[in-house]
Amino acid sequence: MAKGRKATAQEAQLVLQLYDLRRDPVMRTARKFIVSEFWPQNYDEFKSVLLAYGSEQHTWLRQVLTYWDMAAALVVQGALSEQLFFETNNEPYFLWAKFGAFMAQARKDHVDQEFVVRLEKLVSTPQAKKRVKNLLDRLAARRAQAAAAAKAGK
Repeated sequence: MAKGRKATAQEAQLVLQLYDLRRDPVMRTARKFIVSEFWPQNYDEFKSVLLAYGSEQHTWLRQVLTYWDMAAALVVQGALSEQLFFETNNEPYFLWAKFGAFMAQARKDHVDQEFVVRLEKLVSTPQAKKRVKNLLDRLAARRAQAAAAAKAGK
């Protein structure tokens, strides 16, 4: 990943194209499920969707994660400025905070050692690690609130 250089107009166009792809109706549905509705509490819950081949939820999970892995590959390979990508996207970092802890085991169970490795590389920089940690803290607070609300509702 190239550091310390200014993004080009071509890279800005690429960011806009990536954004446009996110607006596809099927992608929006998939992202809504993955970002807002799918909250696995442990690896088994994550695995139940990851390995549910043929299900709509499996398709959505794979679509979103592999989309961000593809976008991350553009950064990792130097086609897109890491800083520009970082400044214009939060979702891949959020998804790593949400699901990253499951990826090593998912690669073993899924029999695909390359599954979202570019995304993992993208989130391994110091700047990205800081964002992911902040997101992890926010996710922990959200889970605590949801647990308290569930307990109060019983």
